[in-house]
Amino acid sequence: MADVGTGSPASSDGTLVSPASGQADRGLRSGALKAGDVVILALASSGPTQSIAVSLAALLAAVAYASFLPLLICSIPMLGIAIGYQRLNAWQPSAGATYSWVGRALNPHAGFFSGWIMLMYYVIGTTSLTVPLGTYLLTFFSNAAASNTVDVALVGTVFDLIVLAVAALGVKLSARFQWGWAILEYGLLIGFTVAALVAIYGRHQAGAVHISRSWFTLHGAGGFSALISGIIIAIFLYSGWDTAAYVGEEAHGKKAGPAAITSVVLLFGMYSVVGQLIGGGFWSNVMIVAVLGGTLASLQAAIVSSSRIGYAMGRDRVFPAWFGRTHARHQTPWNATILFGLLNVVFLWAATLIGSIGKALADIVITLGLMAAIFYLLTSGTAVWCFRKSIAASASNFVLGGVLPGLGAAFMAFVIIYSLASGALNGIQIGFGFGFAAIGLLLSFVAKRVTGSDFYTDRSARSGSDLTASGGSAAVTGSAEVDR
Repeated sequence: MADVGTGSPASSDGTLVSPASGQADRGLRSGALKAGDVVILALASSGPTQSIAVSLAALLAAVAYASFLPLLICSIPMLGIAIGYQRLNAWQPSAGATYSWVGRALNPHAGFFSGWIMLMYYVIGTTSLTVPLGTYLLTFFSNAAASNTVDVALVGTVFDLIVLAVAALGVKLSARFQWGWAILEYGLLIGFTVAALVAIYGRHQAGAVHISRSWFTLHGAGGFSALISGIIIAIFLYSGWDTAAYVGEEAHGKKAGPAAITSVVLLFGMYSVVGQLIGGGFWSNVMIVAVLGGTLASLQAAIVSSSRIGYAMGRDRVFPAWFGRTHARHQTPWNATILFGLLNVVFLWAATLIGSIGKALADIVITLGLMAAIFYLLTSGTAVWCFRKSIAASASNFVLGGVLPGLGAAFMAFVIIYSLASGALNGIQIGFGFGFAAIGLLLSFVAKRVTGSDFYTDRSARSGSDLTASGGSAAVTGSAEVDR
């Protein structure tokens, strides 16, 4: 398969082009993003402030003040998974990321399943972004409006359409948008953290809860089952940094892999400090502003990610070729971007009008943690399998290519199995997490029969910008040639 960034120029009138249309597709804009742009997109997708706003109550309910413990436990396997992403990205930068890697290295049906799970994660996940966006904004004007589900959904819809337009007009514009919000969001986070530490330990603020040794123990977390519940929420908090992989075809060189590792490390630092210090008063308003900015950035990053996964699947014709069309001038996956952006609005209204907002958010957070665990398991497992013959070549390969990604895979598998076996999930959570997953597996067999895509029969036909890559960061990836 030719590099997706090559081919005859598309029409200059702004129309859409597709390989299936008889006109060569220019593909995504290669080299549009620098390393810093990719890191910012990954951090925005994880959205520290909005993730804290959505999940803090659930995390406190699960492990009380011992939230640092699940965050710390999750950080190590998550780093191993990020290293797996880096190695796979050095082999094959692909807008489909896990979808393409699993499909080519393991099994095409497993690849389709991975892509479907990631799409469900990003499409359903935006509901947990847009609801608090409307609620927090309306709080500035009226508590009654902030409690009105219709008003909340209307505000969320307006902002969703704004970020949809930004995402459709180009990945460079998206990166500039993210940089602007990142400066505001992280500036406020730093200011809040410093002020909170000074108030608690310098001024001995009344009613403040001081850090205790019990917060770092299993007993302080409420026991093993409670800790596992906290870990599922922590997976959700970390998830989203893999956006770095979905823009791999648009990054300069092979910057997406190292950016993923950097994002995980930065997220651990932010969650470990800020997550313990949320307070009220003036700084609660500061956090509202930070949440608004962070949520907008996360919404936009979610649309960027889902559209590129859909684009890769349409390019391989496991989805209709319509998904694989790019805009001639902006070189964005135009159809997929518009569709998934509008689907976000549909899910927003469905979640808002059915049941209470709080209950819907609680179920979605747990569901997203499970979905993230599934595709992280598949990715890290694929990384170990792909480079299995080179693991023993050196100590660094053994640790970075075998032990850490393998630990990430085993950790995610344990969390998924234990969550089911312990009865920790209710019917809605199981239905969302595994019901949608089962539908994806069924659709893969339908796609094979209906489309006859080469994705199911020819490994070289599975999408990516460089299917014969070798090299990468020697310190971490070693050789990018995979083991057959």
